[in-house]
Amino acid sequence: MDTFSLDDFDKSPPPPRYLYKYLTAERVGNVLEGGTVRFTPLLDTNDTFEVRSTFDKLAGPKMLSILAEQMDNTLSEESVRKLTADMLKENGLGFLPPDLALQFVEQHYGGNFMGMLRQQMQQTVNTMLVPHFNDPENAKKLLEKLGRDLLCFSLSERMDSSPMWAHYADNNAGFVVAFDTANAWFHQRKSGQKTRLQRVVYFDGKLDEPLENLQAAFISKTTDWAYEREWRLYIKNGESDLTVGNTDDPIQLRKFPPEAVDRIILGAKTRPEIAGRIREAVASGYPHAPVMRAVPNRQSHTYDEVPE
Repeated sequence: MDTFSLDDFDKSPPPPRYLYKYLTAERVGNVLEGGTVRFTPLLDTNDTFEVRSTFDKLAGPKMLSILAEQMDNTLSEESVRKLTADMLKENGLGFLPPDLALQFVEQHYGGNFMGMLRQQMQQTVNTMLVPHFNDPENAKKLLEKLGRDLLCFSLSERMDSSPMWAHYADNNAGFVVAFDTANAWFHQRKSGQKTRLQRVVYFDGKLDEPLENLQAAFISKTTDWAYEREWRLYIKNGESDLTVGNTDDPIQLRKFPPEAVDRIILGAKTRPEIAGRIREAVASGYPHAPVMRAVPNRQSHTYDEVPE
């Protein structure tokens, strides 16, 4: 698990050029004035079933096929010959040819030594690894570990979603920040490691195994949430820049560069005092970013973006 990274998934397509963060009016301070956004542990998101059982078993046919291929590579004649030569050197017998040593082992134990190794390794896989991987408790522990260790910053493909304005932006009284996903902030961590935005997959039910669809297994929500059209940027616990709030329920914030902001969109009901505060923050920290207004379009049941 220490080497497991959601950034390794290769099925997520490139993100749209702009993604949108819906925010309540009270977030002007930490987001626009403070230049930070919140990364939330998966277990603390607003979806109770964010960390849910998404697959029946960890080791299904695809996983077993990969294990078999790795076993063949590990037990190739060349690799066994090299391993034997290394063992002979370590024991002061480097003058012996590895083929001679293998021949001696086969004569002593009888049968085909390579075949015996493969049989023993396969037996270990079948009797120990597979039952361990497919124990429901181990799958549950894996998902819960991901839920604790990973934090996400969520954005939407759309700025004109009525449910999103209602649920995440104070019923149209908040605002939206349009982020430019071409900015390096979305592609590189503080450590210099590469990262990437991941698209959330929406599906109900279960997969046979994670390798059937890694995105669906680990970066998914039920279809009830499909209207969000969500994308995520992940960090590991402890990679935030700032932690605020109480120790029992800390809020983890990460700084973003002003250049990552393309524009700010006021809600149809954003109060004048909040709009004024936003304009001041933009003039001070994001002079390149225009302030727009989301105006309801009653024919399309969405919103039009117009300059303020």
